[in-house]
Amino acid sequence: MPQLRLALGQIDVTVGDLTGNAATVLSRTREAAAAGAHLVAFPEMAITGYPPEDLVFRESFRAASRAAVEKLAADLDAEGLGDIGVIVGYLDEDGGPHNPATLYLDDRAGPRDASAFCLGGRVVATYFKHHLQNYGVFDEARYFVRGDRFTVVRYRGVDVATGNRLTGLACTTHRFLRADVVR
Repeated sequence: MPQLRLALGQIDVTVGDLTGNAATVLSRTREAAAAGAHLVAFPEMAITGYPPEDLVFRESFRAASRAAVEKLAADLDAEGLGDIGVIVGYLDEDGGPHNPATLYLDDRAGPRDASAFCLGGRVVATYFKHHLQNYGVFDEARYFVRGDRFTVVRYRGVDVATGNRLTGLACTTHRFLRADVVR
């Protein structure tokens, strides 16, 4: 039977400090690996900080977030941690459907609340959050385009969802999945 040791990288991040947040992820991954973890899951928007609010509308910030995740994957490998799976939240974009009620500062792509599965020095999979929170202090529907697919990576013989939480799902997405999908 396959075995997978999971560590939760609960960290305190700073909005906009992409370099510092990535360094914290690297450091905590090193600690988790030393403790025997095979996979380390970090929070939603761990690279950008949460909530990034209007920074998501800046193409340069989205590009910097993606670059920070790619550099993190390479740095993990360079530090001898390339065989440790790391799931980390960040800001991404793609050419998916736009929310017509949202005015983007550029027309190239919609911002995505994303997570990346880093392994072997690269990002091997990405996931875009499906169910955006839009109640109380949360205004995610204003900032992000929702995801429309569920990404699963087979790692060490175990199917791992590439979302942001212990369950492998971003934030409240798990409330909306059918039991037959989660099996």
